[in-house]
Amino acid sequence: MAVEAVIRKNRGRYASYEISGHAGSNEGKTEFDIACADVSVLSITTANNIYKIAGVKPITKMEDGYLYVEVPISMPAKQAEVVQLLFEAFKNALEDVVGEFPQYVHLTLEN
Repeated sequence: MAVEAVIRKNRGRYASYEISGHAGSNEGKTEFDIACADVSVLSITTANNIYKIAGVKPITKMEDGYLYVEVPISMPAKQAEVVQLLFEAFKNALEDVVGEFPQYVHLTLEN
């Protein structure tokens, strides 16, 4: 089992991300559990920071092993700039996790 992360852009700007497959354990494989914890912390922290730092309330859907986060397309320029920086930081951090655990975490960037 692998964690699948998809980050999407709309009109050249980060707009949403989706994380799936990070519930439960993978037959006691500690590396999988660490990778899942990494992705979970990054994805939830990013959603929280979009709200707390940028002042933008994201649309979210969370279920067991699934998280979807989307930001409005239209927002004031300063908020949009902060949101884009938070998405970029999230993407960079996920790329680090993929580099460390490529067998357990897959990242797709969609334009």
